[in-house]
Amino acid sequence: MEFEIEYCHEKLNPQWDDFVNQANAEVIQTTAWANYEYEYMGRHAVRFYVKNEGTIIAGCQISIVTDKLLGDVGLVRSGPCFITKTPELMILVVSELKKSIQIFNLAYLMVYPDYKEHDLIPFLEREKFVARFPFFHPPYRGNVKTIGTLFLDLSLSTEGLLNQMHNMRRRGIKKGLNSPFQVKHGGRDDLKVFFDLYHSTVRKNKFTDPNTNKTTDWYPEIESYRELCQIWDNLFPYGWVKLFLGTVDDEVICGALTFPFGKIFRYTQWGWNGKYDKYHISDAIQWEMIQWAKSNGYQYYDFCEINLKVAEAYHSSEPIPEALKATRFYGPTMFKLHFGGIIIKNLGEYVCYSNKMKYLIDTSVNDLEQLFDKYWDFFWAEKNFFRDRQEYKFGHFSNPLV
Repeated sequence: MEFEIEYCHEKLNPQWDDFVNQANAEVIQTTAWANYEYEYMGRHAVRFYVKNEGTIIAGCQISIVTDKLLGDVGLVRSGPCFITKTPELMILVVSELKKSIQIFNLAYLMVYPDYKEHDLIPFLEREKFVARFPFFHPPYRGNVKTIGTLFLDLSLSTEGLLNQMHNMRRRGIKKGLNSPFQVKHGGRDDLKVFFDLYHSTVRKNKFTDPNTNKTTDWYPEIESYRELCQIWDNLFPYGWVKLFLGTVDDEVICGALTFPFGKIFRYTQWGWNGKYDKYHISDAIQWEMIQWAKSNGYQYYDFCEINLKVAEAYHSSEPIPEALKATRFYGPTMFKLHFGGIIIKNLGEYVCYSNKMKYLIDTSVNDLEQLFDKYWDFFWAEKNFFRDRQEYKFGHFSNPLV
């Protein structure tokens, strides 16, 4: 088999996006997603792909993040992608990943492989990619993979899906479906309503940092209405983003932003105004989305984020410690676990450093960890200080975002 490697800097490349879809990767690897990040964050992306007889069979999209302290950093999320995998092909792709550090003069390259790419790990380690789990480096925005998630197998029958749920969820679904609560599909005109629900919901939540024992606010992953519109405008033409809205008497009281792509339906963002909790709206809208995903041919329903420590405690025979109940994402994790499903532990972060970063590592691993601990503190301190300034985007001020 003869391989041909090509690099692509195009903002939109339908051939690449079709490949990512066929490879059952994530939408974040598409040029449509990269174009949203370019429009909103000014973040450039480049991709290389391996062709065989003119057909893309493997490749990877790399986002280039300009860091104020370290210069350009490479970020690979849910990649590399493969339609077919052989040792020879994986060696070639990982080798090209390492070469990209020098080609694009990166300080280092962070790779977050897709959950199903376990057989790629030995090839990353052979090329001196260092495993970091849990995540170690500054949390650059844009859907860096979480530590764990929960999948529902949609090949199960409706009865099978219900039978694996906790009794509380089944009762909630029944009550929700028998209430005045209704679910509808939202369009672009509904984005502002959803954003207000989402933003207020995120800001109400707090969690206790186990390292500092301090109570901290959550920070919204989608920072502004303008960002939400750019996500929508880039993905909606392909059917890769969908908005579900819950209503009572024509009043929108909740909403869920989802990303159907490949074989997986991903539920990501949630907003609710707190009304009509007796209708069990969160149970009902989840069930409606699960049913929609199943009827439209998706194989899995991805809840996108759970706290693995909470999941481990939930499935143990021991009572859940009070300290764990105060940690980030405890409530949402318990809610999701009640649906049953398969717990997925993502593969973590693999980092390869350029020569200009080697001196930090050669001095002492402890020194490097201390440096990044301080950088994490700086990163979040800056974001939290300016979080209510709507014209602020991390690192600089810009035009108002709403």
